[in-house]
Amino acid sequence: MSPTFSKGARILFGLFLLTFGLNKFFGFIPVPPMPGDGGALMGIFATSGFLKVIAILQILCGLALILNKFVPLALTIAIAIMFNAFLIHVLLDPAGIGGSAVGLILGLLLVWDNKERFAPLLRA
Repeated sequence: MSPTFSKGARILFGLFLLTFGLNKFFGFIPVPPMPGDGGALMGIFATSGFLKVIAILQILCGLALILNKFVPLALTIAIAIMFNAFLIHVLLDPAGIGGSAVGLILGLLLVWDNKERFAPLLRA
């Protein structure tokens, strides 16, 4: 990836995480309720405080990516969050998969762009 594209993708993903993390606290972007079991699961996540923990992690990862600090760590945490969000949508709310798919793709592009920094994790 070109350095300009990589920087743009990193900042875009950071803003994505920061926006959706802050939205969990302030609710400035309306999120339609999930139907069925997905709605029940999200209700449990909300009342247990789990979503607040995820929001804090998203905010911290977003800031780290925007500031270009601790990028591999931020990507590791953010990819885990985005993968889980993607799976929840695949299994329980396919109609709402768009945001999680975009976030996961952006994150994976950045992991690929930083593959030399992740190489030690993949050695046997």
